[in-house]
Amino acid sequence: MDLLIIILVVLYSSIFLVGFTGNLILVLVTIHSKNLRSICNILIGTCCFFDLLLFADIAAFVASIFYETTQRMCFYMNIPADFGAFASNACVLAIGIDRLLAITYPGKYKNIEYNKSFAVFMFLIFPVFYALYILYVGMEQRDPNRIVYCLLPESLGHAYDLFAITSFVINLFVPPIYIYVYYKIKRSKRTSMQAIFKSLLVTVFLVICGWLTTDLCGVLSVVIPMDPDLQKAIQLSCGTFIFSASALTLPVYYNMSKDYRNAIKKMFGFKVAPTSYNSVTMSRTTSRF
Repeated sequence: MDLLIIILVVLYSSIFLVGFTGNLILVLVTIHSKNLRSICNILIGTCCFFDLLLFADIAAFVASIFYETTQRMCFYMNIPADFGAFASNACVLAIGIDRLLAITYPGKYKNIEYNKSFAVFMFLIFPVFYALYILYVGMEQRDPNRIVYCLLPESLGHAYDLFAITSFVINLFVPPIYIYVYYKIKRSKRTSMQAIFKSLLVTVFLVICGWLTTDLCGVLSVVIPMDPDLQKAIQLSCGTFIFSASALTLPVYYNMSKDYRNAIKKMFGFKVAPTSYNSVTMSRTTSRF
């Protein structure tokens, strides 16, 4: 187990550096770039902010290796990470609904853009209150006697079961929405919009696979009879999937979206070659459908 802990510390620390830096860049570029001020771009930036909070889980895990940590202490240490994980999971659904509205009701959606702040607030109500509710349930599971390695499942106790079930239900709705939206965008032949949404689609696919794999490993480790040390090793390692998925957000957007690539280059002071078409945000393109 000691060797596994060393491997996990190295692995999680590497993922933390890549994932935290990447999501921080996407949050900053959303604030910095005028071309990324649509409702959808703001929601993407907000999801990246939630992922920033998620990576605090790794810091809590490393701390619990060197300092004996009770489950109750783990809950308090992991409040930012738990909130980020729950809200990020639901935020993906909010972005999908935003794109669905933009394509289904383009004229009305254009009017929504005029009151952007209120629209973003409405889209974020469910992710925020969903996260707060799971945290509230987790507060009832605090155990001052049980010593744990502090990762997200351990911080919540049995409340993690509620999150796993609700997360699975949320993720059932997400793929059909995104596939339908991408189908409509592809038919519209708006190449710039296709590139941006394709990067979003890939990111969503990675995150959903990350959560489903993480939850599946956690469930199997409990359901299938196995050696306690092996069970603990699986539970400690399964977070690798969702952390890795979140860490890939920046590479996906940078390589697949010209708008994000140009905005990131400009933010860091690099020259951007002029394009043959006007750069369009997700909202301006969909308003022409």
